[in-house]
Amino acid sequence: MNRMSFWKMLALSMIVMVAGTGFAQTAPKAQDAVSAVSVDWAVCLVHVIKSGPAKAIVGQTVLYTLDIKCVHDAAHIVISDYLPDGATYVKSEPEATVKDSVLSWRFKTMNEGDISTLKVWVRMDKEGEIRNCTTVSAVPRGCVVTMVGRPVIGIQKTGPATAVIGQNVTYDVVVSSTGSTTAENVVLTDTVPAGMSHASGETNLVYKVGNLEPGKSATVPVVLKALRRGKFTNTAVAESSNAGKVGSEAVTVVTQPELQVKKTGTKQQYIGRTATYDIVVSNPGDAPLSDVVVTDSAPAGNRILSAEGATVVDNKATWRFATLGPEEEKKMQMKVTHPVVGTCVNEVSAAGGGLTAQASAETVWKGFAGLLLEMVDTVDPVQLGETTEYVITITNQGTAPDTNIKVVLQVPPQMELISATGSTAGNAEGKTVTFDAYPQLDPKKAVRWTVKVKGVTAGDARATVKYTSDLIKAPVSKEESTHTY
Repeated sequence: MNRMSFWKMLALSMIVMVAGTGFAQTAPKAQDAVSAVSVDWAVCLVHVIKSGPAKAIVGQTVLYTLDIKCVHDAAHIVISDYLPDGATYVKSEPEATVKDSVLSWRFKTMNEGDISTLKVWVRMDKEGEIRNCTTVSAVPRGCVVTMVGRPVIGIQKTGPATAVIGQNVTYDVVVSSTGSTTAENVVLTDTVPAGMSHASGETNLVYKVGNLEPGKSATVPVVLKALRRGKFTNTAVAESSNAGKVGSEAVTVVTQPELQVKKTGTKQQYIGRTATYDIVVSNPGDAPLSDVVVTDSAPAGNRILSAEGATVVDNKATWRFATLGPEEEKKMQMKVTHPVVGTCVNEVSAAGGGLTAQASAETVWKGFAGLLLEMVDTVDPVQLGETTEYVITITNQGTAPDTNIKVVLQVPPQMELISATGSTAGNAEGKTVTFDAYPQLDPKKAVRWTVKVKGVTAGDARATVKYTSDLIKAPVSKEESTHTY
């Protein structure tokens, strides 16, 4: 018989008996009831230690313990415990299979070093020697270990939710090996959506990642440029020769800020007065603008009177806004004056976010004619038969010319008209002298007419003169009193 056969026979046949002592006719002492004995043995493959009480009392439930340790890898391990006459099975842990007073526990396999404990509770029903026996059987087990893995790849693509036209948009694609074995020959393909472009000009970008061991990952940055407004979905697909294909996408909304500036103002104003300009800067786009600067440059000769909220240096007013949101507008106002006649173009510019805008408003600065009418008599009082002259002077004290100046003199009843001369010819009809219109009287200039009369009737003679012009539609009159005697 070879050695292996010997140990197999020993494993199948070995029975361990729990030894006990006889009982006296009187009940045992309490300490005797709980004292215990144990025995251990090895069946080549399995080592067993069985413990139980040395003494017990009729009707008492006692505990038997089997501590099992696997010495070498084994299979088909069967532990059998035989209940003797005079003992009744109460319970076991773990639960045993009970058949014909035999308790059985079966272990399909045990590995070297495995430990298990079995517990059996039995009630002692009669006096005498109760012998509780256990057998163990097992067969050797030899194993070949093959590690079986599953390659799995994952992909995650992230990128900005929004971008601005012309801006570079960077996406990060992370390809990871999440399985239990290496993902081989991993290739990443990124498809550039219409409305975006890559520096290479390609629309399908291919990146060879290679092999990825379990738990490893590779990050691939993809930089695209936003070409137009819209919502764009950028899709990336990772494919492995042994782990299949996975995909991920990132959605970016491409927006565009816009910058507009408008300017309205006083179209005509008299010099020295105030012209008001209203400025509106706005962002009609769908993305915010930052650091917006609005600059209004008044023309040479203009003087800025006010520009609320602005920094004014010389003839320049500057407003600054940290942000200008989509569909947002800011309103400003500036007031200026100008000292001379002429046309001035007031320009404003706005800049922000790389964008610029301009606007302008034109103001015609006008002068105003201020005509002064004067009339004096050269001799007063006038003796009957003597003559005097009424000298009529119109002076333009204003800043603009006046045109078509018409003068009419009414000779008093006490006087007789002799002659009428001056800057334009006079025409007499009865005692009314009408002078031809003076075509244009420039600022700070004067025109004169002289009407010569003779006293014919004593009294308070009152000559009346009036004028009209293109600016002065309603007649302006003046009266001069002369005493005749």
